[in-house]
Amino acid sequence: MVMFAAAPRDGFIPEAAATLQAPASSQAPSQTTSPAAPDGVMKAAPKNPWCVELGLRVAGVEAKIPTLDRVVLVKDEASFLDEISHWRLEARWPVLIEDDIFTPQFIRAFKPAQVLRRIEKAPNVDDPAVLQAAIENAVSKAWNAAAPKTPALAAITAQTYTPPGVAIMDSSDPAWVAGVALAAGHGLVPVFIQGNFGGANDVLAADQFDKLSKAVDQCFVSTGLSYGQLGDALEGAVLCKTTAQKTIIDVPAALRPSARGMPAINPADPVAVTDALCRNTDGSRYAFCGAIFGTSKYCAYAAMSSLFLSRNSIGAFNSYQSTDFAKYGFAEWSQKLPEAGYTTKIWSGTTAHIMDWRQMLSHGFESDVLFLNSSGNSDFFELGSPGKTPIQERAAPGDVPILSKPLVLHMIHSWSLTSPMSHASIGGRWLESGVYAYVGSVQEPYLPAFSPPAEIMSRCANFVPYLIASRVWEGPFAMPWRVATLGDPFMLIQAPKSFTLSARKAPPPPVPGQEDVLVNCKKLLTQSKEDKEGTASIAALRELIQRGEDKIAAQFWLSCAAKSFAPRMAPLALEPLYRQRNADQFLTAYCMVADPTPRANDMLWQLWGEQLIQIKDPDTILLFVKAVRSPQEINDWRRLMPALGRLAGPDSAHNMLLKAAAKVDDSNQKKMLQELANQS
Repeated sequence: MVMFAAAPRDGFIPEAAATLQAPASSQAPSQTTSPAAPDGVMKAAPKNPWCVELGLRVAGVEAKIPTLDRVVLVKDEASFLDEISHWRLEARWPVLIEDDIFTPQFIRAFKPAQVLRRIEKAPNVDDPAVLQAAIENAVSKAWNAAAPKTPALAAITAQTYTPPGVAIMDSSDPAWVAGVALAAGHGLVPVFIQGNFGGANDVLAADQFDKLSKAVDQCFVSTGLSYGQLGDALEGAVLCKTTAQKTIIDVPAALRPSARGMPAINPADPVAVTDALCRNTDGSRYAFCGAIFGTSKYCAYAAMSSLFLSRNSIGAFNSYQSTDFAKYGFAEWSQKLPEAGYTTKIWSGTTAHIMDWRQMLSHGFESDVLFLNSSGNSDFFELGSPGKTPIQERAAPGDVPILSKPLVLHMIHSWSLTSPMSHASIGGRWLESGVYAYVGSVQEPYLPAFSPPAEIMSRCANFVPYLIASRVWEGPFAMPWRVATLGDPFMLIQAPKSFTLSARKAPPPPVPGQEDVLVNCKKLLTQSKEDKEGTASIAALRELIQRGEDKIAAQFWLSCAAKSFAPRMAPLALEPLYRQRNADQFLTAYCMVADPTPRANDMLWQLWGEQLIQIKDPDTILLFVKAVRSPQEINDWRRLMPALGRLAGPDSAHNMLLKAAAKVDDSNQKKMLQELANQS
């Protein structure tokens, strides 16, 4: 039996972590009684605040379960579940539902020694009750259940470990794949709810939210474990189901947030669903909630990123210039974070304008975590002090980075998550690009609704899980409010010097039914030497990309770019060429793509938007005319017009811009485009 202490403190908090101690006012009082737990579970009285104890429980599991140095790719949800059912306390490994974006993104960050692909699919499970039983069984097996059909909770507590929370799933919603992985990985109790609670961009009516809230409450009740206040056994819930992310609830006037200069709250304005769930009748929290939703491929990726990736590199972009916002800056990070073992990249003051941001895009963004302080709306963000940024310096959704690896995001900004499934919104673009944990606002939140980044990192360094560390714990903004928490609420960003995982275990060789992606790639590369039709070459390029071999993939494209099948290969080649920052070859491949995707257009502008003056060919500049993006078309046209006027002629450029303006529906954009045309 693998033993898990309820509060594994020894060896986890060295002196290095003390460099980022949270302020006393930000910590909850130490608990004097141990949380209730079922018979057989170790009940050590905690010595730390509840939030630190929670993080130590999670870290204890991460420390004791070895990770195999491999990633397994599967074709669908059923195969994903079957692969998770092979996890044990002796070893586990990342499992991804294979795609062309999230899969290589995770692999580039995880850097496994082995990437395997399951050749055969597992049988589909169509009956919801049978699927629920299979999910429960997979979690039980992952915790070394002593007998078949052992309930997951019994298997977990048999290891002298108290589950820190629940994984809430709907077996008819693809997000259950995240739920089963996180339940198996963290030792959460798998629980299930049903019902239609809206799409992620919707606003949930009060009566529907009440049904959802009661269903979530019942999930906690059903475990038999203690909950009701912070410091009990269950501290969090991950809601793995598509629901509306905004809701309207009736908060008594006396409990509505207020701050100096803040207008009276309109009770008809929505709050974040994740912030309103897991509350007692007086509005106090009994647990913290994180939400994961979307396609099964994204949800599997989000869960695996949370469970298996390190988060040691911290980026911070503070566009606030005024001293009025100094509390939200990063002045002390350059010294304190490295002392705790983090690496940092900080943009602030004179290095935190739109041009600095776009330079970062063109050179690549590599941090594991980003704190971004901006202002704006759902479809633009301003990099400058709120209310003082020229309209010409607005950033658009297309200025959200095309990420090279998974990212955790904290964005102080109004409205970024009001439409998280919309490609035209800031939050939607971040999630599409691969953000797997996100703290942001669904409505105008007002600055005091956000915890200062320095306080968040102080908490995280001392083992407070990120989504919990990011929220305001006391005062009026601790009530149900407008800051949403997406992702795994048990995910840590602890100080690297305070906690080092053991080395990964060498993976076993493939078994029948598995294909080694590297071996297959070498075979395809050999076949490509005699390839006339492009089948082997295209397949080889895809395998290189899946393995994270961007440099080799870009070189391989060069050897094929003049061949007859190059136009079929070009859409795949864009990705490694972009990540290698090979702007010329990217443009060559882009010219061959008949119908570029929105992602391809973002890559084009992020590589070339600041160097259009270098283009000499009139036909090439017309590609950018076709690739102008909405919303905020004005941003692309402002950069395009000087080069377009030089290559196509001023009159032609003027007419093209007027035609583009006529097709734009947004009146503000239309007006700005017409004004720009008149200036040209």
